[in-house]
Amino acid sequence: MKPIAEALEKLSPEVRAELARPHERRDPRHAEIVVGNDPRWYVIEVFVSAQSEVAEVLAGHRFGVYMPEVEEEIIRRGRKVERRVPMFSGYLFVFMWYSDQHWQCISGIPGVVEIVGSLTDAEIDIVRAMENMKRPVVIDIEPEPEPEPVIPTAKSKKKRRWKDRKKAKAKAKAAKPKVITEADLRAQIITTRAWSAFDDVLQLDSEGRNQTLMRALGLS
Repeated sequence: MKPIAEALEKLSPEVRAELARPHERRDPRHAEIVVGNDPRWYVIEVFVSAQSEVAEVLAGHRFGVYMPEVEEEIIRRGRKVERRVPMFSGYLFVFMWYSDQHWQCISGIPGVVEIVGSLTDAEIDIVRAMENMKRPVVIDIEPEPEPEPVIPTAKSKKKRRWKDRKKAKAKAKAAKPKVITEADLRAQIITTRAWSAFDDVLQLDSEGRNQTLMRALGLS
């Protein structure tokens, strides 16, 4: 034991502190990569009253959890009030590598009913896009300071006249219609995306959104 103690004394305080930390055993309830299995977004049916709590527990077990929200207008005490509610009432999107161990962990969480199906990344991206349409990003930009007045000189007047003639030539050139060649058309990048039922999900009520989700899963 004496050689070990002497060796420990030669280590830095940081290394000794790291070695003194208690060993943390792997929690079998945590999400893990399953070799040979592709991860997907699985749709988990939950009790509506426990939807937020289930999402929090799943995140605590290191699962990828997505609960999209929408704004809903209700009447409370005679006044219109806006609140955020789940886009799909009673359903959560969980990103995971499917395995019996993962499903046993998820099914054991109070409030979980079952896995009803899975969606592709492209379908989840459309849901994200629909949700973000109602969440504009506001960026505050400080106004630029006003430039100090410049006293014109003979040299600056000559330079300004030269710039004005240059702008006039560019304007006249831009007014001429450009001939579009085949090379121009080939240089253009055109992207298309297939229509999805989720594109119109914001125009539907809660029941309509859930029906859209079931159609996407092939359950109706």
